[in-house]
Amino acid sequence: MGRIMNRKLIVIGAVVAAATLTLAGCGKDTSKATSGSSGTSGGSATIASQLILGGPPEFKTRSDGVPGLLKNYGVEFGSYKVLDTGGPVTVGALKNGQVDAADLFTTDPAIAANHFVALEDPKSDFAAQNVLPLINKAKATDGVKKVLNGISAKLTTDDLIQLRTSVETNKEDPDAAAKKWLSDKGLATTGSDASGVKIIIGSANFPENVILADIYAEALKAQGANISTKLNIGSREKYIPGMKDGSIDLIPEYNGSILDYLDKNATANSPTAVLAALQKALPTNLIVLDQSQAQDSDAIVVTKANADKYGLKSIADLAKTK
Repeated sequence: MGRIMNRKLIVIGAVVAAATLTLAGCGKDTSKATSGSSGTSGGSATIASQLILGGPPEFKTRSDGVPGLLKNYGVEFGSYKVLDTGGPVTVGALKNGQVDAADLFTTDPAIAANHFVALEDPKSDFAAQNVLPLINKAKATDGVKKVLNGISAKLTTDDLIQLRTSVETNKEDPDAAAKKWLSDKGLATTGSDASGVKIIIGSANFPENVILADIYAEALKAQGANISTKLNIGSREKYIPGMKDGSIDLIPEYNGSILDYLDKNATANSPTAVLAALQKALPTNLIVLDQSQAQDSDAIVVTKANADKYGLKSIADLAKTK
């Protein structure tokens, strides 16, 4: 009987030990699941924490990128997938479900073409991005200013969308699209306002900026300027040194982005505040002229299916629990 009791005790001990191990194992798995989820609130996962965000490499660390979404909205995505800068790779990844949300530009014709939804940004995480000319102060004669400010006065965000659609979707030549826009706006007249001024116009390496550079070039040529172009140069790291050393005289810029490039501590968001801060941050040999109403800002974009599924209208909605 003593042996039987001992065997019973051994069996009971084994069962208890197994149960303890099982409970411990379950506790460990749950802990991993919780710590692996970002953007949790009160133990409930947020909508963003269940989604993959896609965008360019710098968006992970930019002040208005991933850090800004967390700071301003409490939004933290489950993971981040590095893609291109608001280009076809990003559009394709969002369309094909490789990412659930993406950093695109508000003027991208792919948004309407694919029925994507650009989420509202009520807290202005993304600063104003008004188009304006950045020019070498020595080349900014009164006549040149008149031509370029005339363009800014008539350029709208809808114009940018239509110009991009013409070039990127309908495959129109950028220079032809620029000439047509100038004609439609009554800015294609010939004259002598910029006569005798030699200007080298550059552009970044994306279609919209090339079109804007062509608009500046064609308008100034019509007013007598001697124009040469250096298009598709690349990022600011490549063309801003050229602006500083005089190998480039004029380039289309975006007030918020160039301010962020020149002053990493800038906090201005509204068009007026951004312009004022930018004017102080510019190198001494450069100035900006009048800014247009046209803006091409970053936007967090989702598919219509995800917008409907999660009830997304604003970036703030991504911080809600589901």
